[in-house]
Amino acid sequence: MDVNDKNKTESLPLARLRPPALVRLTDQSVAMSVVARLVASGTANTRPALVKATGLARSTVSSCVSLLQARGLVVSHAAQAALGRGRPAETLAINPDAGTILVFDLTPHHVRVALTRMDQQLLANRRAHFVLDAGPEATLAFAISQARTILDELGPDGAAVRAVVTSVPGPVDTKRGMPVRPPIMPGWDRYPIADTLQREFGCPCLVDNDVNLIALGEASVLPADQCPMLVVKVGTGIGGGLITAEGSLHHGADGAACDIGHLPVRSNAEMICSCGNINCIEALASAEAITRRFREATGNPELTQSDLRAAARVGDPLAIRVIRDAAAVLGEIVAALVHVYNPARIVITGPLTAVTDDLLAGVRSVAYQRALPLATRNLTLAHSEIGEMAGVVGAVVLGIEAILAPASFSANRPGEVGAANFQ
Repeated sequence: MDVNDKNKTESLPLARLRPPALVRLTDQSVAMSVVARLVASGTANTRPALVKATGLARSTVSSCVSLLQARGLVVSHAAQAALGRGRPAETLAINPDAGTILVFDLTPHHVRVALTRMDQQLLANRRAHFVLDAGPEATLAFAISQARTILDELGPDGAAVRAVVTSVPGPVDTKRGMPVRPPIMPGWDRYPIADTLQREFGCPCLVDNDVNLIALGEASVLPADQCPMLVVKVGTGIGGGLITAEGSLHHGADGAACDIGHLPVRSNAEMICSCGNINCIEALASAEAITRRFREATGNPELTQSDLRAAARVGDPLAIRVIRDAAAVLGEIVAALVHVYNPARIVITGPLTAVTDDLLAGVRSVAYQRALPLATRNLTLAHSEIGEMAGVVGAVVLGIEAILAPASFSANRPGEVGAANFQ
């Protein structure tokens, strides 16, 4: 087991939090959640601005703010200079020390553990070699031990964990917090990841597909007009994540939306996919499939994905050739998805994109050629803006939204105002 014990505390790009949908605010927990998320997103950070944004009475907004302050979630800063008569309005913000968000990023060969404050400041980032084939019990035990070490090292400076978010490279039942027949995660089918971590940390625990969280991270640091957005990750498998025009993740009815790795493609070869079907795009254009072609082209059966990336980095002709061939196949699928989703932006990401532009260039060439002009005239097809930390950024956004969700405020505490006092 190769463990990198060094904590990295580089900065994360500040993600834009989405303001909440404004609904009928007669329920106290909903009203508190809406006020908290308006403050967190920066949409409204004074009491007058909150009154205007919500339509609630000033007394109701003041009650919500007071309750949020009592819980330590909201803090006030120095008063703004008054533009006219009357008392200047204080500025409200989410308390950065109100708790931490713990992120587990599980990949086929590594486990990343990251910890951030409520203001998204990265406190720790540890990545260690560990294979998912070891099974869920061993993998989660390892991830938990890494998290406990980080929390112990931070000591009093590390606030209590208020949400845990886990990403996995496979289909996820997000409501139950468990993978469902993940092709490249043997032994993980229906394992209760969320329940296991909730027992360990005693807070809300969410589980989602890795590419979904990458997509959420990308969308949160780009302008809102870049949505709808489609993210395609080319790794050991191929996955997709879709962000709607409103900036939300599209999971579909059962959490299986955008599982594009198992779309069939035309090919003279008959390659068996990890899912058991023939000629899925994953079997022909994933990093593992490209590496297999590279082995065949070189006659060296010992070559790995790392060897492929190293060869591509120095412009090896055989490596570039097999990458371009795979890009042409992937481009066909991307062109079809352009017509289905009509995204404003498509992001191609994965380890190969960090070492060569040939994958993106090949996909872009075929997609623009095959898709019709109306769907591509304003389309941007690009690399990730964040890189390998995109999934962590998306997970932090998901964690903050869970902490500020109505369910977190549903149980009244002694002295808190009941729903009857809201209007």
